[in-house]
Amino acid sequence: MVVSPANYCLKAAKQAGLTLIEVLIALAIVSIAMTAVIKATSQNINSTGYLQKKTMALWVGQQVLNEIRAGVLKTGGSSGSQKLTTEMLGQEWYWSTEEEETPNPRIKKVRVKVFANEEDEQDETPIMTLESFLYHEQ
Repeated sequence: MVVSPANYCLKAAKQAGLTLIEVLIALAIVSIAMTAVIKATSQNINSTGYLQKKTMALWVGQQVLNEIRAGVLKTGGSSGSQKLTTEMLGQEWYWSTEEEETPNPRIKKVRVKVFANEEDEQDETPIMTLESFLYHEQ
């Protein structure tokens, strides 16, 4: 049986390529997958920023505690607490210290709270809270 070239081209044209429905389904699947990738990336960026902020607050708190231990910075003593600021990595950090008595009169408990901005300080929601104990000779 001889197939004419016109009939062969029509059969080949019907079988080649994708239908419009198949292309739309493929695009829907790709768009859903890309949305998930974008959301995961966005969450990762937010988490990285949060961890960066926590790390810098930890550094500020450790610096304050080390200055107190070295005697460079005095705590509030019996008067309670003090509030100051420190600039680190181009950002202004707000922090406060509190000193508490312990059962041993030679040992004092010092708490440092670090805030990213003044509003957090007024709301009493610190990013980082550090505690340490100081030995005072009498």
